[in-house]
Amino acid sequence: MSFDRQAQRQAWIDGLAQLREQGAITTDDENTLIRHMDERLDAVQEALAALVPEYERRVAEEGQDAADAWIGDQARAMGEREGEDARRMVDSLTSVQMSAQA
Repeated sequence: MSFDRQAQRQAWIDGLAQLREQGAITTDDENTLIRHMDERLDAVQEALAALVPEYERRVAEEGQDAADAWIGDQARAMGEREGEDARRMVDSLTSVQMSAQA
């Protein structure tokens, strides 16, 4: 884990702790959010690493512009999937469910 990733993770954890202390989220929500972020960061890194060989192949066979367009499409699709996953996870949080019932 790089220093930047460690620093970003710690900033995330500190921000969640502040939300918990303010009563905006529960301890369970805090733990869920930390776990989700860790899992998603790992998954995104793996997915990006898996794209590199295909991107390089496309550059060699189809040219830089075509490869860039392909990687852009892949990034957009990945972002949409990550956004949908995050939305489902947030909707499952205790504090979100409680506020929806109020």
